[in-house]
Amino acid sequence: MTTLTLPNINCPLPYRIYPESEKLEEGTLSWMDKWHLYSDEKHRQRLASVGCGRLAALMYPYAVNADIAQIMSDYTLWAFSFDDEYCDEGSMSEHPATSITAMLQMQRSIESPEVPAFPKNNYAMALRDLRLRLDKYTTQLHTSRFVNAQRGYFMVEVGKLVNPQPTISDSVLLRLSSGGGMVFPTFGHISTLVNISQLDLEDRRLCALTEMAAMMIVWESDFFSYGKELARDPEGRQHNIVSLIQQRTKITHEQALVKAFSMRDNIAGLYMRLRDSVLAKASTDVEAYIQSLDCYWRGGLEWITENPRYRYVNGVDGQTAYEGGTLTEAAPDNCREIVDISSISWWWHYDLAHSTSLRQAIERKE
Repeated sequence: MTTLTLPNINCPLPYRIYPESEKLEEGTLSWMDKWHLYSDEKHRQRLASVGCGRLAALMYPYAVNADIAQIMSDYTLWAFSFDDEYCDEGSMSEHPATSITAMLQMQRSIESPEVPAFPKNNYAMALRDLRLRLDKYTTQLHTSRFVNAQRGYFMVEVGKLVNPQPTISDSVLLRLSSGGGMVFPTFGHISTLVNISQLDLEDRRLCALTEMAAMMIVWESDFFSYGKELARDPEGRQHNIVSLIQQRTKITHEQALVKAFSMRDNIAGLYMRLRDSVLAKASTDVEAYIQSLDCYWRGGLEWITENPRYRYVNGVDGQTAYEGGTLTEAAPDNCREIVDISSISWWWHYDLAHSTSLRQAIERKE
């Protein structure tokens, strides 16, 4: 195996962290054992090394209290464990019908948590526990947003099971919500109990910012996990954006990384421009919501660049999967191009620098 070299990765937002992340970690490991969210001791060790408490503390630094911060940390571990067991390389991914049934049970457990309808499904039971705690510490509106975002998470994981070789555009759409892609940014404003109205939340500019924050993190995790995935399963079912670029274009792995980084940088540039435009006339709730997206992006990226799950081939220690990838707070260079992928190109409709030319290009295609 050749160790990949990653370029520096830029995020012009400040570092923040919730205090006492060690306590969050202790609580999450105990919660993991309670619901037995691992297949064997080796899997447990790998999950214990992820550092979900620190990740939650980085993504949700302004959580209003320790109880809500703990929910964020516990859900983070749930998502990693679920991903290991059911998605991509997970053993359950080899049994689509069984996996889909299990996911239906998990979703139902948070839609109707009054009784434990699926006591033999430990992932459903753990997710139900999180729903009940959200009911206790947040509002009905916040909880319903979590339930709806989780439904999207399961939908795309089902899509990945039945479409192992998607187009680039389809893959981007799948990646947007896979791995909890849209749940984690939704938790941002829930963690701070921001009471943003549904009308404000449906503002298309906020929808674009939310999707961009989600996409940047899932793509950034793709960059840093690419070396590990190549070592483990180079010809397997690939939804990693770098792998898809490499396989579709037949360029080298290094060239595919450069192209993927460029796409990410252009999204990052758009995020910052649109963010500043919205903040110029934002209400207090909208401002707080955007701050939660900022924290999610920067915090998640901080964790990705330092975590053994991605740095080492086995996810714990030993052989490294990549070198480089240093995080800086500089603004991305050359970030004013449109990413021409049909499933996300609508974001640039709200970029004053490109909206007219983009509409003209779409009209020509139609």
